[in-house]
Amino acid sequence: MSYKLYYFPIRGRGEQVRLFFRALEIPFEDVAVKRDAFLELKKQGPTMLAFGSLPMLEDDDFRLCQGPVILSYLAHKHDAAPVDPQLRASADAIAWGAEDLRSRYFKLFGDEADSKQAEFVAEEWQQRWLPHLDGLLASNANPEHFVGVQLTHADVAIWDVLDAILINIKPAKLDGFVNLRTFYDTFRKRPAVAAYIDSGERAS
Repeated sequence: MSYKLYYFPIRGRGEQVRLFFRALEIPFEDVAVKRDAFLELKKQGPTMLAFGSLPMLEDDDFRLCQGPVILSYLAHKHDAAPVDPQLRASADAIAWGAEDLRSRYFKLFGDEADSKQAEFVAEEWQQRWLPHLDGLLASNANPEHFVGVQLTHADVAIWDVLDAILINIKPAKLDGFVNLRTFYDTFRKRPAVAAYIDSGERAS
């Protein structure tokens, strides 16, 4: 088994996959793709990049694109996905919910970033995302995880986008959402995750 993760040398949509590998201590090669290399990959067509975009996972001779799907694939291979079909579907849905939040987050930069970020925090962050995420944790048997009683790809996907927002959107906090704060802190303290973050190896 030899994994390669192809992504740009930034956090973006590749970081959740890096975090999954780190959290489960799975060896992989993190292939930093710069612009010229990306254009060369695109020239090879859909057998290389299915939709002409990254991240892309290479598992021996198998290639897979789309971050949440890569997470789900890896989770099933490494016993980090629920066995029950309904719980498995819930984990996938939460991972895709994280992708919705990530897409929204990416739009908060550029022109008038300060005003866009302030509006996001006052409205969607406080009124939609925090209550719903906190409620999902509260409804689970173990409120340190989103689905089931052990780490799944749903946890990794949500933690990554929460972390990006808390670091880069200064008004964003978790104040008042106890379950979400506990989840965030507990994941951050996982030894392999903490070692990765504290190493300074993470892309910005």
